[in-house]
Amino acid sequence: MKLLLIEDEPLLLEKMHRRLSEQGAVVDVANNGREGLFNLQEFEYDALILDLGLPDINGLEVLQQLRTQAGNNQRLPVLILSARNSWQEKVTGLKAGADDYLGKPFEFEELWVRLEVLARRNQDSGLHDVLNYANLYLDLNDKTLQVGAQQHRLTLTEFRLLQVFFKSPNRVFSKEQLLGRIADQNYDRESNVIEVYIRKLRKMIGKETIQTLRGMGYKFVPPQAD
Repeated sequence: MKLLLIEDEPLLLEKMHRRLSEQGAVVDVANNGREGLFNLQEFEYDALILDLGLPDINGLEVLQQLRTQAGNNQRLPVLILSARNSWQEKVTGLKAGADDYLGKPFEFEELWVRLEVLARRNQDSGLHDVLNYANLYLDLNDKTLQVGAQQHRLTLTEFRLLQVFFKSPNRVFSKEQLLGRIADQNYDRESNVIEVYIRKLRKMIGKETIQTLRGMGYKFVPPQAD
């Protein structure tokens, strides 16, 4: 899951980034509205966690700009996280375009479950526990890959990359797009991490299954069932 967290309290921002990363999420952070809006224009996300009391642009204005701007994030699930937790504030936030509203203070476990529900709801066909093509089975809970009778325990990066491919078969992804899905905004864009992990995945699922399109990127071509 690729998340954007917009929160101006430094200690809370650091704690949430750590806890979300421990759950396997890729987390970009912003401590003000303008930086958050920039990230929303530059990268694709699975969900946004948005504080309302930001120092520059009010969180509701960030939300309204998100809902009116063009791009893949326009319908992004948004969870408002705010100390303004009266029912009137919640109604205002939901009417402005939020999908959920959680008041501060909160328990992290509840936040994570709410994010999982939002991400699952945002999938056209629902978030399945296992993604399957022919003899390939990607378990989203255990982060394992079954290839025929052989099971592979995946690293977090291997899992994230396979999840991107399995959810968008036959789509061409540039190296930059793949980096944007598996790494946060501080990652070295000149790194060859994508090439390294593509080689590793090909050893598991076959060279012909992940194709290289010169000058364009990579495409996952699912095997056909016999």
